[in-house]
Formats: sequence, structure tokens, C-alpha cells
Amino acid sequence: MKSRITLGLVIITALTIASCTKDEVINVNNHDANSIGFEISTGKTRAITADIDLLKNDPNGFGIFATSSSRSELFIDNGKYKYNLVANKWIWEGKTRMWPDEEEEGYNEEDYYPISFYAYYPFSETELGTDKKHKYEIAEKPENQVDLLAAKNANIGSRPETNLVPISFKHILSRVDFKIVTSDELTVVIQSIAVRQVGKSGTFDYSDISWYKSPTQFKSDFSFLKAADKKDNVFVSKTPTAVEGTSGSLMLMPQDLSERKWDKTIANLNNLSYIEVVYRIYRTDTGKDVVGYTNAEDHPLYEELQSDVTGALFVKVGYPLPTIWLMNKAYTYVIYLDGSSSGGTLIDEDFLDEDGNDTDLPVVDPETEEPIEPEEPIFSENQIGFDVEVKEWEETDPNNL
Repeated sequence: MKSRITLGLVIITALTIASCTKDEVINVNNHDANSIGFEISTGKTRAITADIDLLKNDPNGFGIFATSSSRSELFIDNGKYKYNLVANKWIWEGKTRMWPDEEEEGYNEEDYYPISFYAYYPFSETELGTDKKHKYEIAEKPENQVDLLAAKNANIGSRPETNLVPISFKHILSRVDFKIVTSDELTVVIQSIAVRQVGKSGTFDYSDISWYKSPTQFKSDFSFLKAADKKDNVFVSKTPTAVEGTSGSLMLMPQDLSERKWDKTIANLNNLSYIEVVYRIYRTDTGKDVVGYTNAEDHPLYEELQSDVTGALFVKVGYPLPTIWLMNKAYTYVIYLDGSSSGGTLIDEDFLDEDGNDTDLPVVDPETEEPIEPEEPIFSENQIGFDVEVKEWEETDPNNL
């Protein structure tokens, strides 16, 4: 595109807390004598992320494993702990797990303690095993993704006076969201946003609440927003404005993408990890097209190509994703479409229609009507820059609330 077009585009990566609030704690004091109970806390965050209310309303509750120093097998093997809405208390499903009986004849504390507890959510019929490692795989459809939680309280040396084990859950995935910045002069319509060529599976180690193995195969795609209602994704504000994902935030596998850098070509996109955005831009006051077309019939080759496409035309642009996603962190990518700086790379030679399908209408500059080839920056030749802020999801000691 001609350099006289002064609009710019930059994507800023902001790793933010994104509306996290103080942890909530449930104290469960109405247990049977000597039954093992839990004092539960988890960070409360937005919409689809897990919080205390979600755990309480889930009929499956969460899972508990426990190991004892005296046992080669698990002391508790995937026990289900859930909230009884009628009785208004947390209970074990099925067999109630009991603390070792100090009144039992021949009792020796060293035969049982220390005991270590490991909790996870959501519950599943799974086998953890004595190595305390478990493989997870991220669902490809965002509506099927869940906020995985894990917790441990290790080496408890004796039965607590309250019979309660403090359990503080941690989010073990990476959360991804997007925001758009434009200006009073420009209106941006976002059709879709996707994360391309990243890993979807890994092995979690409950012994130290960390990922034992992260993805090595980067072949998965995740759609944040796809063909949603256009009126909900029109942006005109200088203030970063959240894009409402089709099913809320993406919950993705922590992984290292730092070596999968944009090489300024798209000959082999399979070797790159990137963010894909489909959008168009027009001037707010006049409706004049800047990127894409409000009406397909305005394309200069519409009649020559005998096109029958109707509605608006959108461009597909890619942005590099050389980053490291860590667990328990929220990543908000702020896409600047206000003309302030650099440009993403065009990755489809044709415009897309309103349903996201390729058309036979080549991408051209609406002002000059000159073609823009794939691998060209959509606005300018300035390189994309990153401004990074890192914050963890809020965690609070449940005993200090």
C-alpha cells in the first residue's frame, strides 16, 4: 500500500488481571466428628471463569486425591467433594473420608502422617496415580473450554482441630482476551478473531502445582469471535474496549511461543503462531471506506469479475504471537486501529464476505484502487511493536480475609 496512507496499526499485549476481585472463602464447620473437610477459596473472576459460586452449584463438585507417608497407594483416590444446596453444606459423595482415629487401639501418628491433599476442578472420572501427574487437552470449541483449577496442601502433620484442610485453588491455564482501540474519526467493525497454530495439550504435575510438560505440537486453532452479531462488535472509542468473545474468554494451555516469530512472510503459516483478525474500517463522519468495503458493489472490479457477492467486504490480517503464556495469568491483547503506528500483515489475497467466506474480489486500497498483496502490511511498513504488562490473577490467603 502507498506510504501516503498514514493510518497505522499496532497490537499491544497487556497481561492483565481483568476484573479479578478478592478471593472468596467457604468455612465448612458442620462436619461429622473426625470427617475430613475443606476450607475452600478460589479467585473470583469474570463470566465463565471458576469461582466459589460455580463450585457450589456444580453437582459434581471437585476432585480430591491424598497421599499418606505410610501408604504406597493413594490415601484418597479421586474422592468427590460437593456442595449440598438443600443441607447448605459441603459433603463427600458416597464414602465419607475420615481422619485417622486417634482413639483406635495401637494408633501411631507416624503410621499415617504427614498427609498431603491435592484438589482439582472440574471433577472427572480420572486416575491420577502415585506420580501425581495428569494430562489435559484444551477443547477446540471455546464454548467447551473450562477454567481448570488445582490446589494442594502438603505434609499436614496431624489432624486439624477443626477437621478442615485449607484448600486455595489456582487457575492453571492462561486466559486470553482482546480489546480494540480506534478514534473518533474511524469506525472499526470486527468480524472475527482467532489464535492460530498453538499447542492444546500438556501434563500437569500436582506435586508442585506446575506444568510438567508443555505443548510441543503447535497445530491447534482457537476462535475467540466468529461471525458474531456485527452490531455488538463495532468500535469507535479511543479507550480500549473489550471485544465480547463468542463464549467468553479463551482458556488456553500455558506454553512458550517465543521462538515462533513472524518472519515477514506467510509462505508457511504453519510454522508461525499468530493472531488472525478479520475487520473493516470506514470514516465515522462520511462512511468512506478505509480498509475493506461497506458494500461489495463498490469494489472497482465488481462488474468485471461478474461478482454476485453482497454486503460488506473484510480483510484478513495476521499479527505475530512470539510470547510465553504462563499459568494463572490473564493476557489481554489490545489491538490499535486508530492510525497511531504500525500494521499487521495481509494473509489472504481476497476480501472475505460477511459470513467469513473468501470471495474472488482481490484486496485493494479503497482510496487508490491498487492491489495489496499478501505479506504486505495493511497500512504501512512499520514493524509491529509490543508493550507488555504482567499481572497474576489475584490470590488471597484464605486465613487472612
